[in-house]
Amino acid sequence: MSSKAVISVIGSLNVDLVTRTSRIPVAGETLTSESFNIGYGGKGANQAVACARLSRTQQQASEGKASDIEVRMVGAVGDDEFHEGFLKSLQKDGLKTNAVKVLKGKKTGVAVITVETSTGENRIMFCPGANYDVEVKNLVDDDTSVALFQLELPMEVVLHNMKTAREKGVETIINPAPAIPLPAEAYEGLGHLIVNETEAAILSGIESPTSWDKVAAVFISRGVQNVIITLGGEGVFYQTAKQQAESKSGRVVPAQKVKVVDTTAAGDTFAGAYTVAVAHWKSMSRGAGFNLDAAIAHANRAASMTVQKAGAQSSIPWKDEVPET
Repeated sequence: MSSKAVISVIGSLNVDLVTRTSRIPVAGETLTSESFNIGYGGKGANQAVACARLSRTQQQASEGKASDIEVRMVGAVGDDEFHEGFLKSLQKDGLKTNAVKVLKGKKTGVAVITVETSTGENRIMFCPGANYDVEVKNLVDDDTSVALFQLELPMEVVLHNMKTAREKGVETIINPAPAIPLPAEAYEGLGHLIVNETEAAILSGIESPTSWDKVAAVFISRGVQNVIITLGGEGVFYQTAKQQAESKSGRVVPAQKVKVVDTTAAGDTFAGAYTVAVAHWKSMSRGAGFNLDAAIAHANRAASMTVQKAGAQSSIPWKDEVPET
């Protein structure tokens, strides 16, 4: 029998101030930009939106129809001019926002993003605001199936709730961005670690990796079961504790060949799609093992859809917009 799975995304909510320019100005230079937009983002909210959209069709969301996965956003915003629109936007995508606290006298987090249109690459400056006022307490509901974390909340909040999630038997995923070294306790018994090349180097301590198998081995030795390293245009590398124990090398899924417009939410879309796959697995009989190959391939296709559009949350696809193969 299957039952509704619950994904709790415990993370940041930021307002994105996005400037698009043909190239990044050098020190002391002023350029006229191509455009400026205000949107909703934050790695936590982006990944929550990705989970919500990739677990339902746009029609299901517009008609208010329930999905087989419930996605909850957990975090904080300020009582400023941004928070009402932000929460309504999340709810429109089908997210539950009861656990998003509106903190009096605080400002909602802000990300200042510059997108270089000639390459699609982005540069981001993050001001945490209310995100750094999230309390160190249990934020993982007892009925949660999968908990997804990033590092845009205070480290103490993340570590406390990762530990709580594991103690409750909740499948735990972390996308440790922005990357800072993590204590040993973060890795012990961790089900899923999703990092990009830069994060993998910083967190593993291997500054110039020549073998992703060696990088994955570091994380596996610390207690991680599934290591996923996104490689941008080169695709995705992944390795498991089981495969390594059998002396098998990790696998690489090539990147989809598409025209890159904006990479801002690509990693968040990948993490969301992967989390949905884990949630589907958790909702089914535990007799079958997790199909990591299928989860990686689907997440890779979802991310390839995101980079073809401008914006953060606005570029994240719905379930029926991602090709089956």
